[in-house]
Amino acid sequence: MTALNAAVFVLLLGAAACLLPMRNAVHAGVGILSQLMAVALVWAAAIPILAGGAPVVGELAWAYPVGTLKVRLDALGAFFLVWSLPMTVLGGIYAVGYLRPYFKSTRHVGLHYALLNLTSLSFVLVYTADHALIFLLGWETAALAAWLLVIWDYTNQKVRFAGFNYLVSTHIGLIFLVAAFMILYTHSGSWDLGSFGQWLQNNAGAERNLVFLLLIASFGLKSAFFPFHSWLPRAHAAAPAHVSALMSGVIHKAGLYALVRFVFLIGRPDEWMGWFLIGFSALSALIGALYTVGQRDLKRLLGYSSTENVGIAGIGFGVGCLGLSWGNAPLVAIGFAGGLLHVLNHAFFKCQLFYAAGAVYQATHTVDMEKLGGLSRLMPWTSLSFILGGVAIAAMPPLNGFTSEFVIYSGLFTSAPIGVWAKVAFCATGALLAFVGAVSALSITRAFGVVFLGTPRDRSVSPPTEVSRWMLAP
Repeated sequence: MTALNAAVFVLLLGAAACLLPMRNAVHAGVGILSQLMAVALVWAAAIPILAGGAPVVGELAWAYPVGTLKVRLDALGAFFLVWSLPMTVLGGIYAVGYLRPYFKSTRHVGLHYALLNLTSLSFVLVYTADHALIFLLGWETAALAAWLLVIWDYTNQKVRFAGFNYLVSTHIGLIFLVAAFMILYTHSGSWDLGSFGQWLQNNAGAERNLVFLLLIASFGLKSAFFPFHSWLPRAHAAAPAHVSALMSGVIHKAGLYALVRFVFLIGRPDEWMGWFLIGFSALSALIGALYTVGQRDLKRLLGYSSTENVGIAGIGFGVGCLGLSWGNAPLVAIGFAGGLLHVLNHAFFKCQLFYAAGAVYQATHTVDMEKLGGLSRLMPWTSLSFILGGVAIAAMPPLNGFTSEFVIYSGLFTSAPIGVWAKVAFCATGALLAFVGAVSALSITRAFGVVFLGTPRDRSVSPPTEVSRWMLAP
């Protein structure tokens, strides 16, 4: 645990340094440097585990009723950690260009970078937690840091409302999570996640079903599944572009991580749990895709597409859950592999799309698509970035969105010996996934065509120029 302990110390020290009275440019440098150091330390711990090494464990004795605090970094947590922290670093680099107008003002940009450090810290806590209280500490740190990052432009009433909406929604999710943990603690007599797993594996019945539904509600609110997504379009429209990117691409992936973690703790879920997860996720993918079609605000469009894509990943997890229930190892492997690969791919192309949208806003001071047009000639690098991310999010070959969805399709059209009605349900889900892909391609084609092609639609929008390299590089 030495490297992970050092990473936590570096992030806390960097956050504290960012609050000191210094020039804003120095604040940014300190924040980015401390995050880079934390990435190196986390990689030193996580990469050997991903290469097949043993999990890293640690303990700290604490007083009753907390008991011994335990942390454990296994392959699942390492997978999420190795890309979550670097993506936060890219957000910090992008912020140097995006927040440049504030660097010479009286605004304390250091606070912004301190919150980015706390966001990275929350990843370390959540993805290594083997104790409920450590998990909740990381969960709440991410929620509060994200809320404060969203309301950066707090003088705007709409921004404050969007932030409040997000804060309330995420804490409703926290209530569901605490309720589930209290039930598990009552029966297991321990706050250790391993003890939770032992009880879940040995006690099928109404209470385990209730815990599963409470967890689904909590993780659904965190990851913006339909119908728990109401906070998402407002928060993404209000937040700075790099914050929107980190929320959609990185921060709320903690909900999907927790979903997979607790499915594995259950061991052999009931069959209805897998079907519920597939239906819940398929509905989220469908509604999220349909919402994207009619949006005028470019960032709201990208926000709604997050509801679509967490639904696609959830379908893969549902297939894997059914594989666990049926004892079908190939179905387990392909379902969870497709879902996890889509989580990773979504982080990449969604951050890229939000960064491109932020560049459009920085150059034109609007993301209203009906006021834009012809930007490809004036902002060629931003245009290229957006179209690459757009092809990926529409799951078109040969980019990464196609790869992960193809794996999920492979799970749905399995040749495994399953019942006739199960095959019919899988085929129907595959057809719905194809429709979602078509709608996604339609919405992203419309967005690119309206914003970057043609001629300007509103003469009040001044002709833009390409944004700084601080924004283009990420």
